[in-house]
Amino acid sequence: MDKNTITGIVLIGLLLFGFTFYQNKQYQKQAAYQAQLDSIALVKQMQADSIAAAEAAQRLSSDTTSIAQVAAPVSIYKDSLLEAAHNGEAQIVTLSNDKFEVAFTTKGAQPYSAKLKEYSAYGGDELYLFKPEMSRYDIQVYAGETINTADFNFVVAEKTDTSLAMRLPFAGGGYIEQRYTIVEGAYSVKNYLSFVGMENVIPKNVFSFDVDYFVTMPRMEKGYKGEVQYSKLDYYFNGEKKPEAIAKGRNAQKRVDARVSWFAFQQQFFSAIMRAPQEFASADFALNYFPEDDESHNLMTGEARLRMDFQPGQHETVVPFEFYFGPNHFKTLKSYDQKYEKIIPLGGWLVGWFTRFV
Repeated sequence: MDKNTITGIVLIGLLLFGFTFYQNKQYQKQAAYQAQLDSIALVKQMQADSIAAAEAAQRLSSDTTSIAQVAAPVSIYKDSLLEAAHNGEAQIVTLSNDKFEVAFTTKGAQPYSAKLKEYSAYGGDELYLFKPEMSRYDIQVYAGETINTADFNFVVAEKTDTSLAMRLPFAGGGYIEQRYTIVEGAYSVKNYLSFVGMENVIPKNVFSFDVDYFVTMPRMEKGYKGEVQYSKLDYYFNGEKKPEAIAKGRNAQKRVDARVSWFAFQQQFFSAIMRAPQEFASADFALNYFPEDDESHNLMTGEARLRMDFQPGQHETVVPFEFYFGPNHFKTLKSYDQKYEKIIPLGGWLVGWFTRFV
């Protein structure tokens, strides 16, 4: 082996050693860089996992809160007894005599339906002046919070063949009572609204309460046009010779800023009348007719929004009302001595004279 060969072998060895050394350094740098990337990725993954866990916990908390809210609904009324009455189940109680049958619901302590026993609707069906759930009679008063009696289930405090008393108690003391009485041979229902033991519940600066009375009357006759033409809403001022009338055969409304004794939702042959012996302080009246092709076969809806005076600070306040659910029969209406008979259009003197004695 000559000198040149040996020199070549040595150079090749040096080159191989240098290349191997260089590659090893590069590998170490690459490994360190990859380790750094892996560490960064791990940190990012841990951060992402942490965020996901926090979001999941937040969703779980929200779901738990929603479930808790559904399971425990928020109370509507501050008074615990009112809250219980608001959630109570209604029952139907009936008073009946030889003239009519009036059903009452404990939900709002109000009339529920009125059926006249001596009359039939066209076609022979039972004659309802208003059918179940087709009327609304409610009292609105401020008693530490605004309440509407139609929203509460009253407790039946007394029931006889001729009377019914329902009460709405308050946690702060006292109760509101609705008492209804009937007698044989009459189409009237006497109503006594009482506020008992509520002098510390109703504030001393409350001097009025509101009354709403709505009635939807069904069609009772064969001919729609004639029934509408002779239907109307009447209202009467004490001392006047006859009542005022609106909505004669067409929709109408009227604001009355004067004291009103009574009003009537008058169908062609039957009426629902409400009277306040102490008089209504003011009234908003409306009467709206259903179209002839109404599927419910209703005739009209009468609405009365009324205001009554109230004297605060009394241990017991009784406000009387009277309802008439019956025929537009002259002698029958006249027997109540309230000029109810004046709602009947008597026509000329001869027709009027004849009608008075029929």
